[in-house]
Formats: sequence, structure tokens, C-alpha cells
Amino acid sequence: MPSLERVLMRKLLFALLSAPALLHAQTLTELVRNAVTIDPAVTAALAQVTAAEQRLTQAKAGFGPSINGTWDASRTRYTDKLNVDPDTGRGVREFHSRTYSLEIKQSLLNTALYYAYQSADAQLEQARGALEQARADSQEKFVEACFEVLKSRDDVRFLEIEKAATVEQLATAQHSFKAGTAAIPDVREAQAKADTVAAQLVGAQFDLQMRQQVFEELAGGPVPGLATRGLEDGRMPALEPSSMLEWLADAAAISPQIRQAQAALDAAEAEARKAGQGHAPTVEASGNYTRGMETGSETSTFARVWQGLTATITLNIPLYSGGATQAHVLETLALRDKARSDLEAARRSVSISVRQDFIASLSAAQEAQGLASAVKSDEVALAANKRGYQVGMKINAEVLDAQQKLFEARRDLSKARYDAWLNFIKLDAVTGRLDEMQIALLDAVLVSQVQLPAVETAPVRGAASKPRTPAAARPAVVPDPEMTP
Repeated sequence: MPSLERVLMRKLLFALLSAPALLHAQTLTELVRNAVTIDPAVTAALAQVTAAEQRLTQAKAGFGPSINGTWDASRTRYTDKLNVDPDTGRGVREFHSRTYSLEIKQSLLNTALYYAYQSADAQLEQARGALEQARADSQEKFVEACFEVLKSRDDVRFLEIEKAATVEQLATAQHSFKAGTAAIPDVREAQAKADTVAAQLVGAQFDLQMRQQVFEELAGGPVPGLATRGLEDGRMPALEPSSMLEWLADAAAISPQIRQAQAALDAAEAEARKAGQGHAPTVEASGNYTRGMETGSETSTFARVWQGLTATITLNIPLYSGGATQAHVLETLALRDKARSDLEAARRSVSISVRQDFIASLSAAQEAQGLASAVKSDEVALAANKRGYQVGMKINAEVLDAQQKLFEARRDLSKARYDAWLNFIKLDAVTGRLDEMQIALLDAVLVSQVQLPAVETAPVRGAASKPRTPAAARPAVVPDPEMTP
């Protein structure tokens, strides 16, 4: 098959395979669940939990008996130069033997095994806390990437509106210059502003593409339905200013970071106690059953079969190890002190993070309330500027400036809402509350929104009945007024 046909077939196959996924709009909960599943940090933490579970099983096995079976077979060719066979004239004899044995050992007294079990159990709890922390971090990182895409999208939309306004303002300045009511610096300033906004729009578009790529990398593929979603107006996190102490108490009790540090301290204390048992005696019981046969030996030509049963009690008392045992005890005590300091550092870090995220979320929510009032005020101001322009009291540039301020307020309001919810999710994550129920609540707040509110261009006095070309469709660069006759 020609290469061109192969390429076309591959594209067709890819389109057919990806069509159902594109038609099915995934919820934020499904996207987060998939992102957590494919996150390498989460899979690594999950593997660590599996390893800790196996270490705990090994620690449990130390309390039980150990059974070993042995089978031994040998064949010997023996030459005796003093006793020569008269028939063959050679002193060579061949014989073989087989031995079977079964040995059972059981520890009767070994206090180190108990502390080893405690240490393994604490390490398992630490691994589970690390897994919970990795999942919360993955969820938080995904939601943050999602909100960064939405904020960047709003920035692009705002700059598109601002670009249309600056183009309209440039056209107004050129018209005023031709009419003799404006100087050339006004046109130059309008041209510079239009060029600046156009450059900012290009930068914002590249920033949006970059953030979309980061988000798709975390999501494991494209998410076409995200661009049409946004936060519902008026929905803010349910956060009371007087509830900080409750959040701090919850964080101290269930925070994954504190749980990990506490489990690490428990494991270090168990290891220190285990090391201290290096001087303690141990008692072990063992039993051995042996059965064997041989056709002869170096000293006998007679075959024999035997069996034996042995029971043993072994008392082991450590006397001297060159100082290694005491050095190991001191090492584990130092590691225990380090784990205790790490726990205190984790508590301080979580407390600071809770306070910061709580204040940031509450501040952003209150800022959003203030900006909502500012948006209403700017809407009233825009309407007043339009009426003033129609009666000759305002100029076109003032109307466009009012439009620009309105959309700046709307952009800041959108950003404040995203920041309020993002800091609330961070607060849930650091306190250990973040789960799929919280993600589902956030998913309910993200509603479909196609476009930002439209902008009306400033009317031209005396030409209201004439059809006008949309401002966004006009070129950003106009002819030089000095070259215009």
C-alpha cells in the first residue's frame, strides 16, 4: 500500500477510535480519578505499601516455627592398598549412602522479634500515609492545572475584547485627526496601545497552549469539553471565618503528612527497643529426625540402615561483640530523636499551610464579593458613558475606556473565584479531607459557559443607521495620518 494511503488510513482509524471519547464529556471526578491512577508518584507510593505489607508478613513469620528438609546422597570409590582382593588383585571398594532429615525450630524467647513486628507495622502505616498524601497531591495538582487553563482562557477572551476596543479607539483617533479635532500624538498613542494589546494577546494564546499541554499530560489525553466550562456565578466555598481552629484540629488528627511523621517516630522507637535487645538472651527449641542407609564405609563392608530423633533446647547469651551492639543502640536512639524532630516540623508545616490556605481562600472569596459589586458599578458606568456619548457629553475613547474597565473587573472577578476554590482544595488536601466527594462538589460548581458577555461598540453620532463593520474584523494597523490627504 502506498505511504500516502497508509497515512490516511491511520488518521481515519484514529478518528474512529477517538470519536466516542470526544462525544462523551467526562466529569471532573472521572478526570481526577484517571489522573491519580496514571500518576507515577501514586503508583510508586502504592508499590511502597505493597513492600511494607510484605515486611510485616516477614515480621509475623519470626514468631512461628521454621521447618527444613534435607536429602543427601553420596557415592564413594575407596582404594585400600594394604588389603587386596585375592580374586581381582585390587583393593578397590565402592559403596554409597542416602540420608533424609527433617528439622523444626521454634523461638521460645526472643524479645527482638516483638519490636521488629512493631517496627514493620509502623512502617506500613507510614507507607499508607505516604500513599494518601500522594493521592491528595495528585488531585490538588490536577485541579490546579485545570484552573490554570480556565484562567488563561479567560485572559485570552479578555484580551480579544480589549483588542477590539483598542482597534475601535484607534479608528476613532484617526477620524478625529482627519476632522481636525485631535493631534497626531493621540493617534500615535492609540496605535501603540493597539500594538501592545495585540502582542499581549499572542503571549496569552501561547500561555494557554502551554497550560493545555500540561493539563493534557496530567489527564493522559485531550479534554475537549474543558474549554466550555467555568465556575458558576455566586458559588463560593463554604468557609466560615471563625472555623480556623476546627480546621487546625482536623489537620492535627488526620493530616497525611502528620500521620507519616508519627508512624516514622513509632517505627524509630521500635527499632531503638529492638537494638536494645542485642544484649538479651534468646532461647530456641529444635527437633531433628534423620533416616539414612549405606552399603558400606571406609571401615566396614557391612550395609546398614539407621534413623534418629533429636530434641534440643539452645540458650544463647551475647557476651561481647566488640562494641557493635552498643553502637547500634546509640545509632537507633539518634534516629529516634531525628524522627521526633521531623514530627514537630511536620506539625508546624501543616499548621502554617492550613492558616495560609484558609486565609487565602477566605480572602479570595471576599475579594470576589467586592469585585462582583465593582462589576455592577462598571456596568452602570458604561451605560452612563454611552448615554453621555449619545448626547455629546462623552467621547468615544471614554466609552471604550469604560468597556475596558468593565472587562478588567470581570477578569479579576473570575480569577478571584478560581483562587478561592483552588485554595479551598489545597486546604482540604493539607488537612486530609480531600476525597472524591470534594471533587464531585467542585465538579457541580463547574458549569457550561460558552462565551463571556458581549461588548457593544460605541455608537457614532449621526451615523446610527449605517451598518458598521465589527471592530474585531478591522485591521489593527491603519494608514499613517500624516500620509493621508
